[in-house]
Amino acid sequence: MKKHINSKIGLLLCSFFYISTATAATFDFSYTNLGVSGGATHTSVGMSDNGIDVEVQAYTIDNDGAGNINSKSLINSAGRGVYVSSTNSGNLGVRSRQHSDSNNLDGGNSFYDPDEGLLFSFDSLVSLEYINFDYFYNDTFNLTVDGVSTLFNINRNSVSPLVSGVPSEADEFYFFNITGKEFLFWADDNSARFRIDTLKVSAVPIPAALFLFAPALLAFFGFRRKAQA
Repeated sequence: MKKHINSKIGLLLCSFFYISTATAATFDFSYTNLGVSGGATHTSVGMSDNGIDVEVQAYTIDNDGAGNINSKSLINSAGRGVYVSSTNSGNLGVRSRQHSDSNNLDGGNSFYDPDEGLLFSFDSLVSLEYINFDYFYNDTFNLTVDGVSTLFNINRNSVSPLVSGVPSEADEFYFFNITGKEFLFWADDNSARFRIDTLKVSAVPIPAALFLFAPALLAFFGFRRKAQA
């Protein structure tokens, strides 16, 4: 009986250790990884890496000009939506109009030229780590996390405790202490236009405070062992 109880305790403690370990995932959005046709638009695309799933959808965005979104509309009509490049380097864009619209995420200034964004929805809570844009030169981006404005008008020279440009790389950024399940990257500057190539996240581990339950588990099994003696 004692050996059996100790085995249970060991398995429980191992489980706590396992679920508290962060898992990293890198999403390279090439058409081959996504399993869709390149050089085309899609209502949504998705992929998995290291046990983490993500779905990507395209939106037009109405905002107040200061990073706060008033409303957003899913782009899901024929010939519009998430644009997936035909190159294996991989990048995602947005096509919100069937004619006279580039395949980039771009900002606009009218109903006929709306601001565009890509929403990355994860199946679990994750920490945002890194992004690699394409065609991102002297552009800016905005980030809304779980519906909350988090970063506004960011370029590689921006100073923030939440984001930093990767040295010597004009289109790559590191993120710090940003967690959530939905990450909306969008453009609102009329001159901003870019695509998204790679995104890295880490699963948010269960807090180490859960290990405080370990003594209680030991006491519980000790009590049961005495009761059954």
